[in-house]
Amino acid sequence: MLKYRHGELMLSIEKLQIDNEKLNVRPWNFEEDVERVSKLLEIVFEEELESKGLEAKAIFDEYKSISPLLKIMSLFNKNYKHALDGFIVENLKREIIASVNIGYGIYHWEIAMVATHPDYRRKGLARKLVTKAINHAKELGAKICVLEVKDINEPAYKLYQSLGFIHYDSISRYKLEHDKLSEVVSIEIPEGYEIKELERNKKTREERYQLDLRHTPKKTQEFHPIDKKRYHKPLLIRIIRLFVKFFIKMKHTHWIVHHNDILVSSLNVTLAHKEGTLNRIELMLDPEYRAILTKPLLNYALNFVKENSILQVNTIVELRASDEIFKSVCEESNFKILETMHLLGLKL
Repeated sequence: MLKYRHGELMLSIEKLQIDNEKLNVRPWNFEEDVERVSKLLEIVFEEELESKGLEAKAIFDEYKSISPLLKIMSLFNKNYKHALDGFIVENLKREIIASVNIGYGIYHWEIAMVATHPDYRRKGLARKLVTKAINHAKELGAKICVLEVKDINEPAYKLYQSLGFIHYDSISRYKLEHDKLSEVVSIEIPEGYEIKELERNKKTREERYQLDLRHTPKKTQEFHPIDKKRYHKPLLIRIIRLFVKFFIKMKHTHWIVHHNDILVSSLNVTLAHKEGTLNRIELMLDPEYRAILTKPLLNYALNFVKENSILQVNTIVELRASDEIFKSVCEESNFKILETMHLLGLKL
């Protein structure tokens, strides 16, 4: 087993032999390995990427564009150096046949891009890589690891459970095809509700924090803590985030909704900035107002996308799988379900 220094850690290149084939398991070098990891993901997730209108290369291009800024942010929190960490398995032809990403996500570490080439499945590679990712996060001081697994992927679900992960929530993603935007008509926001663009100040930060507490189930908060620091960030961090949005040319618009001077909803729209990416809508609602506000606010966001999107890309909305009101509104609005993902968490 060869070892070398990676930042403050000593990491190793592990030799494997499976079916008389020699393989190497090693940490990925994001800059050098990104193209080959991208090719692997295009093979493994071909149907999923196509159904969403996504390209793996476009996703990695976004990651590459923010890499310099992550280095700057790591001056204030060293964990940002590890936002794009990962491990790969490669054969002697230097073809990457399995991968995992383990990245710092502010309040927890996230495992993603768990992919194994079809020719190498059921050989224990996913278990080995996910275990490496968990141990890597633990060495860096992680307290929580989270990941997503598709609801129909029973083998992966059982694998993660065998490693100690707990199923704490489920989300569904719905897609609206670009050509359906032309059918969107305007619906008035109900009387007595005021919607306006977010002004970031001490009052609205506290309001959004309180709304998030009401919106997020208690069980989910065990793995996605609703921390005041998320909303009360130091000025320097807020400035850096603006630079991040500028560098990746992100067009992000955020509204808040008040009723009787109480913040009851937060609505975000992020417009795609290049082909192969997506428009995204995020809606946070006080549970007491779901029935009256879900439809008009989703409609408000869709009209914004219709009027401002310059690319012919799809629009994605994500919702808690148990939210029957939101599901019904999505279906009425010509959205089609893409996937349901189980959210799993591990306390380290």
